[in-house]
Amino acid sequence: MITRLLSLVLFLAVAPAAAAQIDDIAAKMQAGEYKGITGMMVSRDGEILAEAYAPGNSPDKRHDIRSATKSITALLVGELIEDGSLKSVKVKLSKILPDDFKHMPKDDPRRDITVEDALTMRTGLACNDWIPASVGQEDKMYKTRDWGAFLWALPMAYERGEHFSYCTGGVVYLGRVIEKLAGKPVPDYAEECLFGPMGIEGAKWEKTPTGHTDTGGHLRLTLPDLHRIGALVRNGGEGLVDPKWLKEATSEKTHVYERNERYGYLWWLNSGIVKEQPISLVYAHGNGGNFIFYVPELNLVAAFTGKNYGDRSQFIPMQLLTREIIPSLIEAD
Repeated sequence: MITRLLSLVLFLAVAPAAAAQIDDIAAKMQAGEYKGITGMMVSRDGEILAEAYAPGNSPDKRHDIRSATKSITALLVGELIEDGSLKSVKVKLSKILPDDFKHMPKDDPRRDITVEDALTMRTGLACNDWIPASVGQEDKMYKTRDWGAFLWALPMAYERGEHFSYCTGGVVYLGRVIEKLAGKPVPDYAEECLFGPMGIEGAKWEKTPTGHTDTGGHLRLTLPDLHRIGALVRNGGEGLVDPKWLKEATSEKTHVYERNERYGYLWWLNSGIVKEQPISLVYAHGNGGNFIFYVPELNLVAAFTGKNYGDRSQFIPMQLLTREIIPSLIEAD
């Protein structure tokens, strides 16, 4: 335990050449050489290969993981289905929280938006966080008092279920769904069915102005917490999350326009060839450089924290993983 607090742990559980490569990355992380990337934890086959913290960081420090929160929200929706509170992802949001839709005509297409549409970013609403001019862009939502009311004042821009459009507002609204169906606040439900059993302590959720939980971002967790969640995915839910739900959540549901990524239920997916070997990534991504990666072909889990908000340097962890860590492990195999 003391060695962990020294910011670097390395086990030679892989071939020496790969271990040396990962050790070098960890040493640079410890020295603060990766701008704004504050920590890294990597394991393979359940064995820790490296754990490193940039200066001023430690295993106990909680980080604002931004949109990586969304992937955890997807796990909580799966818990609702497993305990029977939610019958299907095909259930309409208007059936769960009808009062929020009272202002709409009975034939309004927004009434048909489902839980699955919010999970896959295909609500059809005029909401795109990647385009500042979008009327539903998240920064506009944050300036309002009632984020739910903001969401349901938006017009439709696409056919429901047809077009990927990254919309934090829809995921925040899933927090209200969880709260309603679980019969308790989201933090309490997460503690009961996920965080508590996993040994994740002191998770800090942010609230919306109306007192609901922000399930679209800003959850604060430690680097080891993020790695635990990656290990949960690797281990098929560890008896906490239904393996069938986990498979659904991390399977392609839609293609992301003009990008290589695909999207599951609030989990990112990507794939390619590294050293002539097909490699796929399942990951959570939060602005700043906050990532949880699972690489099925290598049985590899990697978690990173960072503070490069709104900057391309937030993708340094992706580059370290795909250009250095994965190639070194493939060469060593």
